[in-house]
Amino acid sequence: MGGVKSDQIILALDVDTAEEALSWAKRFRGKVGTFKVGLQLYLREGKVVLEGLQKLEVPLFLDLKFHDIPHTVGQAVRAVASWKPRFLTVHASGGKEMMEAAVSHAFPETKILGVTLLTSLTPEAVRAGGWSGGVDETVANLSALARAGGLAGVVCSPHEAQKERGAWGSSAEIVTPGVRPPGSKTDDQARSKSPAEAVAAGASRIVVGRPILSAKDPESVLDSILAGEG
Repeated sequence: MGGVKSDQIILALDVDTAEEALSWAKRFRGKVGTFKVGLQLYLREGKVVLEGLQKLEVPLFLDLKFHDIPHTVGQAVRAVASWKPRFLTVHASGGKEMMEAAVSHAFPETKILGVTLLTSLTPEAVRAGGWSGGVDETVANLSALARAGGLAGVVCSPHEAQKERGAWGSSAEIVTPGVRPPGSKTDDQARSKSPAEAVAAGASRIVVGRPILSAKDPESVLDSILAGEG
């Protein structure tokens, strides 16, 4: 199995402080493609950390998973557009009109991605949530909505990456969180694969956080991923 390219790796800065996040960004600048800021960090120190990342001139994945009525989501996208994120997420379950509103308020350099099903959801949890068609059918339906809404791609688990690559074609972004190098803890990821498996299945980029941030030797974990060993 081949390796993973550095630009395909999104490092999730799932920490509490801007100081720690920016320390990781400085440490891995040029070694990974994009740095992800999610709700945990954004709600604590959003402005500070985003200003810091801008100064470092590193690509930003703003993972806020907007989900509301079209007008509200459009205005939310407009509110963060000035940070010029490389990627910004919305929930595809918000519907075609909501996703169109998101796209219409984003800067051209920002790719809006539709989150299909969270990678923490088991098949049982998906059915309990009212998606009677199960994981595969639900992801496919939400993905079709995202394409109709003009999005640049989707966020899905590595298990759905191959089908999504086929549905979207070669140029779309298929981003897969829930990747875990062999030997690392699965944590709350119910539908995971290794980084190399995810890329082989069709993922354009993979999101890695705790396996690197919690490692005794983070650089060696990254090296193993890049070498296709992880």
